[in-house]
Amino acid sequence: MSPLEAFWRALATVTQPRTWAWALPPLVLVLLLVGALGWALWEPALDAVRALVGRVEFSDGVWRWLHDAGLGSWRTVLAPMVVVVLALPLVLLISLLAVALLAAPGIARHVAQRRHPALERRQGCGLGRRLAWTAATTLTATAALVLSLPLWLVPPLALVLPPLIWGWLAARVLGYHALAGHAAAEERRRVRRGRRWALWAMGLGTGYLALLPALLWSVGSVAFVLAPFFLLAAAFLFVLVFVFAAAWFAHLVLAELAALRALEPAAVLTAESPAP
Repeated sequence: MSPLEAFWRALATVTQPRTWAWALPPLVLVLLLVGALGWALWEPALDAVRALVGRVEFSDGVWRWLHDAGLGSWRTVLAPMVVVVLALPLVLLISLLAVALLAAPGIARHVAQRRHPALERRQGCGLGRRLAWTAATTLTATAALVLSLPLWLVPPLALVLPPLIWGWLAARVLGYHALAGHAAAEERRRVRRGRRWALWAMGLGTGYLALLPALLWSVGSVAFVLAPFFLLAAAFLFVLVFVFAAAWFAHLVLAELAALRALEPAAVLTAESPAP
C-alpha cells in the first residue's frame, strides 16, 4: 500500500463513529490538562515574562520603534505572545502522546478488524515497553528541538526543522503503537525497515499538518489577548490531526504486516522443498 492510498483510507476511517470512540478519551484528557495548566500557570507566566522584558535595557528603544512603525499595540500582547510560543510545543507534545497511548492502539485494532480480519495478534508488546519506547523517542525529539533552536532564526530552516522533528517523533511513536498489538518484535523491525522512506514521508506530512493550529494566531493581536481560549482550540485541533495520523500510519503498517505474513507460507515451502 502506498502512503497516498493509506491517506485516503485514513480519511474514510476518521469519519466512522468507532474511531471517535477511541479518540474521545485523549481529547477530554488533553483539554482538561491544558485548561488546568492554563488556569494555574497563565498569570504567573505572564508576570515572569513582563518582569524579564522590563529588565532588558533596550526595551524602551524597541517600544519607540514599534510605536513609530504603527505597531504600538504589540506592547500589550508581547508577554502573551512569548508565553504562547513557549506553550504551543508543550500542548502539541501532550496531544501527540495522549493520542499515541490512548487512541492509536484502539484505532489500529479497528483498522485491522475492517481491513485485515485474518491478521493474527502475535506477541504484541506490553504497556511497559510501549511507555519506554515513547519516553526514549520523546526525549530524543526534545533534545533535537532544543539544540536546533538557534537555527530557527534562519527563515527557511524555521519552516523545515520543526515539522521535520515533530514528524519524526509522530512517525516513530504512532507507527510503533499501530504495530504494538499485532506484530512480534522482529516483525516490527522488518516493517519499519521495509517502509522506512514511506514512514518518513508520512511523518513529515504529519509534521506540517500539526502546524495548521498555528493559523489560529493569524487573526491578529486579539488571539494573544484571548490566548488561554486559543490554546484550548489549538489543543483540540492537535488531537484531531494526530487521530487522523494514527489512522494513516495504522493503514500503512498493518497492510505491510499482512503482506509480510502472506510471504511466510511460501518461505516455509521453499525451505522444506528438497534440493534438486
